[in-house]
Amino acid sequence: GFRCVLERETLNEAELQAVNLQSAIIKATSFLDADMSGANLSRAVIDSADFERAILTGGDFSGAQIFETLFSFCWLTGAILSDAKLRSATFRRASVREGRFQGAVIEGCKFTGAILSSASFHHARIATSDFSECEIEKAQFYRAQVRVCRFVGVNGSGANFSSSSMKECVFSRSGFTGAKFFQTDLKGANFDRTVLNDCDFREAQLSGVDLCRAELRNVRFREAKLAGADMRGADLTGARELTAAQLAQARTDESTILPNGDHGPYRRHSGAERPVGV
Repeated sequence: GFRCVLERETLNEAELQAVNLQSAIIKATSFLDADMSGANLSRAVIDSADFERAILTGGDFSGAQIFETLFSFCWLTGAILSDAKLRSATFRRASVREGRFQGAVIEGCKFTGAILSSASFHHARIATSDFSECEIEKAQFYRAQVRVCRFVGVNGSGANFSSSSMKECVFSRSGFTGAKFFQTDLKGANFDRTVLNDCDFREAQLSGVDLCRAELRNVRFREAKLAGADMRGADLTGARELTAAQLAQARTDESTILPNGDHGPYRRHSGAERPVGV
């Protein structure tokens, strides 16, 4: 077969359901409001294209190279972007529920306000990207390598970041109730005013992490590294599996609520690291 080349074409509102554009080269082409549900764009090279408001439900972008392309307000439910390379792409307010980004390389992308509930980012490498105000409920970031990304104002209840690296990421003013951070490297992360109730931070690297004014009720901290973690103003009511040595290494003050319900700062031998009834 031949390789399709689309350059500076206008295909707005086109009916392109299940179109086969595998390995196509697409440059500066417009697909505004097009219906491309089930399209095959695997291994395509897509540069400066505009898919705004297009329907790409179930589309296959696996192994594609996507640069400076707009997917704002798109329907990408169940889309496959496994092993794709995305640079400076915009997914603002796109619906990417159950999207598959396993093994993808994502750099400088904007997902602000996107719906990424139950999306899969296993083993993805993500840098300097913005997920602010996203819905990432039950999203999977298992073993992902993520650095210098923003997750401000997101709903991440039940998300799984286990065994991932999330260095220098900002999670402030977000909700992560019940999320898993088991064995997660969070060096340099910021959780200021974030709701983290019922989370799992066992064996996590939290040294120097900003947890000021965070809600940490009933969180599990077994063997978490807390040296220099800033817990001033945090609510640790009912936090579990903390030792005196761990809590003594963190920064607490009179506005910190300790696991037993007392106000801080934490003092060694006070027993305040144990929740009431333990």
